[in-house]
Amino acid sequence: MRRQSGIAVRQSLLHLMTGLASSLLLMAGLMYLVERSGSKVNLSLVFESLKAISLEVLLLYTLVVVANTLARAVRYRLLVDARIGASKTRFTPLLVVTAVRNMVVDLLPARIGELVFVAMLKRACATPAATGLAAVALSLLLDIVVLIPLLVLVALVPLTGPALREGSFPAALLLIILSVVAVVVLWPGLRALVRWSHNRNADRSWMRRPVSLLSDISDALIQCQSVGILGRALGMTVVIRLLKYGGLLLLFYSVTSSPGMEVVAASVADVVVALVASEVGASVPVPTLMSFGAYEAGGAAALLLLGYPLAAAVMVLLTVHIASQVLDYVIGGICLVLFFLIRTDSAGYQKHNSDTLPAPSGWRWGYVGLAAMALVLAAGLFVYQLDRVHLARSQVAPPPNGLPVKVSDGSASAPTGISGWVVWSSNRYGNHDILKIRLEDRRISRLTDHPHTETFPRISPSGSEIVFMRSREPWVSLRDPVNWDTYLLNLESGRERLLAEYAGAPSWSADGQHIYFQRRGSAFVEYELSSGKERVLFRAGTGGIPAGVELQTPSFNATSEGLASTWRGVQRKTGINYSNGTVISIGGGCQLTWSPEGQFVYWIGHGGLMENRLYRQIPGKGMAEPWLDLPTPYSHEYFPKLNQDGRYLVLGASAGGHEHDVADYEIFLWLVGAPADQALRLTFHSGNDNWPDIYTD
Repeated sequence: MRRQSGIAVRQSLLHLMTGLASSLLLMAGLMYLVERSGSKVNLSLVFESLKAISLEVLLLYTLVVVANTLARAVRYRLLVDARIGASKTRFTPLLVVTAVRNMVVDLLPARIGELVFVAMLKRACATPAATGLAAVALSLLLDIVVLIPLLVLVALVPLTGPALREGSFPAALLLIILSVVAVVVLWPGLRALVRWSHNRNADRSWMRRPVSLLSDISDALIQCQSVGILGRALGMTVVIRLLKYGGLLLLFYSVTSSPGMEVVAASVADVVVALVASEVGASVPVPTLMSFGAYEAGGAAALLLLGYPLAAAVMVLLTVHIASQVLDYVIGGICLVLFFLIRTDSAGYQKHNSDTLPAPSGWRWGYVGLAAMALVLAAGLFVYQLDRVHLARSQVAPPPNGLPVKVSDGSASAPTGISGWVVWSSNRYGNHDILKIRLEDRRISRLTDHPHTETFPRISPSGSEIVFMRSREPWVSLRDPVNWDTYLLNLESGRERLLAEYAGAPSWSADGQHIYFQRRGSAFVEYELSSGKERVLFRAGTGGIPAGVELQTPSFNATSEGLASTWRGVQRKTGINYSNGTVISIGGGCQLTWSPEGQFVYWIGHGGLMENRLYRQIPGKGMAEPWLDLPTPYSHEYFPKLNQDGRYLVLGASAGGHEHDVADYEIFLWLVGAPADQALRLTFHSGNDNWPDIYTD
């Protein structure tokens, strides 16, 4: 007995570690794919969406789960009693065991939860193990049969529309093929499969158990037909499916109604496809813990095929999965306590005592050690990929165009009490161009139209010109500080002028006579407009700046001769370098910028609702103070820029994406000092909008 207990402990430990390792690997793979799309799985937004689920929705979903459990118990009773030949199964303990089954079926990987259910069914209801296994397998078969018309219907719906969305046809074709295979193989071909297996594997001892299980399923199906309960079992299966998908639809739409998740507010047909795909992914014989990773992968793949953003799809499905699991585990945990209080039917148990589940084969501790090593490696890969997603590096150009976002709440109205315009870079026309929006009427015009990337526009003090940087190749990531040229654009004539090669992040002097830019990431240069002469003001390797440092988004104060910048490369730092060699550290974020009068600096630092917040500080005096933290969902702030008198600030903010030239940033306008929730959203587009600047009349 002690030896069997030790084997069971080692086997359970092995399965749990293997399942956790597989879940971590699957989630790491999903986040890698999300990273390649330029976005990220924002766990803060998932947490906020979980908190936003209303109590009414939770109570209604709980009632649906209870009703579903009752229906499952009724179906199990029909199948078990049909096999035994009489109505002998007590319903109350069967209901308790069914509720526990809903919990353990996902907790334990590789369908071990079903075996636990069979064992608990034997203890509580004295059901023979063979009968329990056949009932479980037959219930799975009934689930597949009931899903066939649903899958065919969902697959055919996109084909009836006037225009096929991208991914609808292959998704429909795949579902139809799976449905046909299920019909042909699993239903009419089951008896033939049993006969073929008996003849083919009669002399193979290792095939006796699976062949015996197939035979039990076939016998159970025949018995259900003979006693006339197959129709009732199918009817209960329909009720179970309707309740299950109805409850998950309720959770899905509750999650997608929360801020930041609206982009996956899909049609009912699309949601059903995603939920079925999630269930299929969770049912794949891959060991996972609570189906995490497999569930999200299946549903996200379906939504991606149907044209929804991958990152948002993963976040919605992860939120729905967590919410449903929490409720299932609360109900299952309560019923697990009740299970141990149920008096075992000792007579029935003795009657069927010889019919036991197969004894687990022994596992050496070496296998457990290998599983532990795999778990450590998987956890390390997961943490590494989580960090990669957080610091997502764009490897390819962002998808072009994007779509306008529908606005129905009046939030697109023009700001009052302000006259002026904003420029920024956007890829809504295919590649990044410089756009302009008039604040009075929100009219958008296109200032540049070039096959290369154009970004970082900065308005002259007079408002008559802008400088910007253009990539030297069709696509260059903003993480590349070298392959850029700086141009000057006259807004009245529309004429462009090349100012400097290998020059980026341009800005203006206060008098409009000079342009500043960084060259090849290592030098900060002053350019005189009248003469075209250049003068290097700061360079890595001199003036207190270590060699090998990249000067990002430099901002120069001519009065104090201080260069505010973010150091990257051999040393990571945010601070101010003065011409006399003095260095002052400022915060720990990025995009450090001087105010128009040079009185303080402001930057993006960690903290806030979605990991980012705007800070400001008077150099050398006092501590950094939080300045602006936009409310969710758009609270991942970047690109802050004050207007010429410091009264208004424009910035970009995303609902979770990080990559500056890929993620879906929107442009906001904030009256300095006003409450954060009064910041006005200026852009409504799913493309990438970045690096705004503002000029007020």
